[in-house]
Amino acid sequence: MGTVSNNLEVIDGFKSPGELNRFERWLQREVDAGCAVEVDVKNYYAGENFKERWFYFKEIDSVWRLVCPDGPFHGYWGAV
Repeated sequence: MGTVSNNLEVIDGFKSPGELNRFERWLQREVDAGCAVEVDVKNYYAGENFKERWFYFKEIDSVWRLVCPDGPFHGYWGAV
């Protein structure tokens, strides 16, 4: 099993589609390594019309949400 960094940081808006793509690739590696598990969304950050995914990080016992950009909203990554 891999190790997730204990210092996950909030992303309050992705600067470009490329930044979001790089972030999603990192997130998938965390899932593949067993550091994170995707879980069901319990309540939406910006409404049900936005693509949102939640991830539980076992090592730090914390759930984080990824809300994908949908202009003019630039997306969000942060603890639930």
